[in-house]
Amino acid sequence: MEKGKIIRSLAYKFTERFAVKGIGLVISIVLGRLLAPDLFGQIALVTVFTDISLTLVDGGLNTALVQAREADDRDYSTVFYITCALSLVMIAVLQLASPAIARYYRAPELVAPLRVYSFSLLFSSFNSIQVARLQRAMRFREMMLCNLAATLVSGALGVALAMRGAGLWALVLYFFAQIVVSSLAMLLVLRWIPNRRFSKDSAKRLYGFGFKMLAASLITTVYNNLRPLIIGRRFTTADLGYYNRGQTFSSTVSLNLDTAVQSVMFPVLSRSQDDPDVLRAMLRRTKSMGAFLIFPVMLGMAAVAEPMVRLLLTDKWLPAVPFVVLLSLGEAQVPLTTSNLVIVKSMGRSDLYAKQEVLRRVLMLSVLAFSVLAFNSVTAIAAGFVFSAWLDAFVTLRPVKRLLGYGWREQLRDTWRSALASALMAAAVYAFGLLALPLLVKLCLQVLLGGAVYVLLNLALKNESFFYLLAMLRKGRRNA
Repeated sequence: MEKGKIIRSLAYKFTERFAVKGIGLVISIVLGRLLAPDLFGQIALVTVFTDISLTLVDGGLNTALVQAREADDRDYSTVFYITCALSLVMIAVLQLASPAIARYYRAPELVAPLRVYSFSLLFSSFNSIQVARLQRAMRFREMMLCNLAATLVSGALGVALAMRGAGLWALVLYFFAQIVVSSLAMLLVLRWIPNRRFSKDSAKRLYGFGFKMLAASLITTVYNNLRPLIIGRRFTTADLGYYNRGQTFSSTVSLNLDTAVQSVMFPVLSRSQDDPDVLRAMLRRTKSMGAFLIFPVMLGMAAVAEPMVRLLLTDKWLPAVPFVVLLSLGEAQVPLTTSNLVIVKSMGRSDLYAKQEVLRRVLMLSVLAFSVLAFNSVTAIAAGFVFSAWLDAFVTLRPVKRLLGYGWREQLRDTWRSALASALMAAAVYAFGLLALPLLVKLCLQVLLGGAVYVLLNLALKNESFFYLLAMLRKGRRNA
């Protein structure tokens, strides 16, 4: 594939993730100032159950469509009918289960929101097919515009409802509208509707890959949502709200930057799945650039957590500060872990991916169980996440070493400079934050100091990723 097209696709995907999630973060900050912390704990419980249901509905078929060497309209239509039928089943299950879920979490007010939000499954399942079509065609510009429109429309609705005192419903309808508008916008762009043909051959072929991915995705989704489920039951919805707020800050940068890379690189890598040398070179570049970009942001966020929370969310959210710090440190490993995972998927090794997923989650569940049973505190649960996240980074190295001969020594060589520069930068930023200054002034100066220190350290360490990025920026200006 043309290198220029890959770079343009990455640029569009980066713009989409940071524009969309940046605006989304601003909206969540506004909502956080308008609404009580316990409401964010309640919406976290609502979305947990729909996330798990959506994983069952998708069945790994979205990934199978992107990974397949060829996919025609018959394949897309077959997936549509399967996911639509499964969506209706899961909606029925959630309609019946909502009262029991609400009783279990001692929150009767969750029944109606959970029932209403369950209908988002229909739109989400259809949207996953549209996303697969756009990804395969590398049409990331259109995806960016659709998701940006969805964020703006749903954000305006959510803030307006919050200002009118809608409470939890402001959050429910904000998330629901985001899914609906995104789905409709992509429908207008693609103008694709399924044909009347359902192919058993397509279903069998796609499920051959997708079913193994379903097992891995389901394990991942359940694991990722276990902490909110445990916190919501053992502690209060306010505690869950504080944890959720820390997760929002930490994941906005790490996961969305990483999602941008994966969305572009997965279809590209899938087309080169038979050339180990190409895959190894692309993995090295993806991993080193991911570390260069994500490490400083996550460690820097941990360093400025307290003034950032006080300034943006007011003092009522100060209990969220430890979670911002801990979860940011945990999310810093994202470029190491997921770049390894996307390689295994792109090579079509869903069997190896599923086995690895089981091993990863057994280890991480063990850490979670220990942190819950031994300490019984939300802070301990967050600290356990940090440990298990970095343990996960080492576990995912094994299959990459086996498939491409790219082990921990080579990966450490490609990322240690970014890690060292980020750690030293974060220490300097935190030390500066001890000065008695107005919040806004302090936070702005910390950000500026962090950027300057990071650049100087990368120059001193002769970080290849830093010079590569400079070269790409210069080339971009010349071609503009």
